[in-house]
Amino acid sequence: MPLEPDPDLGWEVTMLYDEPFFPLTVQLVAWAPGVTSPIHNHATWGVVALLSGQEKNTFWQRSPTSEFSDRIELAADLLLSPGGILCLMPDAIHQVEAIGDQPTISFNLYGETNYDQRFEFDLNRFTAKNF
Repeated sequence: MPLEPDPDLGWEVTMLYDEPFFPLTVQLVAWAPGVTSPIHNHATWGVVALLSGQEKNTFWQRSPTSEFSDRIELAADLLLSPGGILCLMPDAIHQVEAIGDQPTISFNLYGETNYDQRFEFDLNRFTAKNF
């Protein structure tokens, strides 16, 4: 059965490997066309290989001020097509958007996540909350 995004959420994660106390997670992730993720980090290293569809990753960088310690600013965009590979470092902040007219499917490999350091960022409020 092919991986399909959940019609209500617009995305789906199929866990292929996740062993407690072992620092490796393997997933298949599907995004419906036009769906955009929240701006987030993973707080670990990661490798994403796009299997189908097209995906735009928008990268952000921390730009704190004395008033807003969680302020971020736009850094770059990267378009992935099938066969494209994206490497993420633990401090990477990004947003995923499925572009085109077909769902995206990616093979994702992640190290051990420090959930206390995994955040969703709000551009309007300059805040970060646990994700």
